[in-house]
Amino acid sequence: MESYFTSKGIPYTTRDIRKDQAARQEWRERYHGDMVPLIVFDQGKRIVDGCDVRAIERAMRELEEGGRAPR
Repeated sequence: MESYFTSKGIPYTTRDIRKDQAARQEWRERYHGDMVPLIVFDQGKRIVDGCDVRAIERAMRELEEGGRAPR
């Protein structure tokens, strides 16, 4: 997914739940994560599980239409 975001010029932050215990805890408890990658937009208001490019593009489009920038 990193190459997708990079190729589209979309800023992103990567958190490795294998190496970062705080990231793993947030992934599990806040976002109820059970798959990676977990794409979090708008500080958790939109979540996309896995590498579903269509769902990611839809989430970004909806956020742009709502006047909020993806995060």
